[in-house]
Amino acid sequence: MKVQVLMFVHILRNLPEHPNWEGSFYEQLTEYGTWNKKEFWLLHRDLVLAAHELKDAETVDKQLAEAIVRLQANVDRLLMAHFDQNDVFTILDLSADETYAFKERFEMAVAGVFSGKVIAEDAFELINPLL
Repeated sequence: MKVQVLMFVHILRNLPEHPNWEGSFYEQLTEYGTWNKKEFWLLHRDLVLAAHELKDAETVDKQLAEAIVRLQANVDRLLMAHFDQNDVFTILDLSADETYAFKERFEMAVAGVFSGKVIAEDAFELINPLL
């Protein structure tokens, strides 16, 4: 399973302790309040690939599961802060509609890793250009 974990470099890269964290989707979001679409789609692609790779697996590698759960919790925390009028954090480069659309794509990709169910790209208005 460790080889599979290494395949999903854009998932692991989004953790602050990763040596290549700078410039990652999560680093850009947390440090600058920008939703870097290029980096998001790379992360999203790796989540979808992980879902496909693991769809018949009985278990998910602990390191990969921890990375995904931590990342989702961190992104969710920032999304909640963005929509809280009493919080100073703001996502600067997305409209409210875009924010909800990207949030949906992220949540569905994360759920897919653990459920093995991946919804076809054409079912969404917001399409990952890498898939």
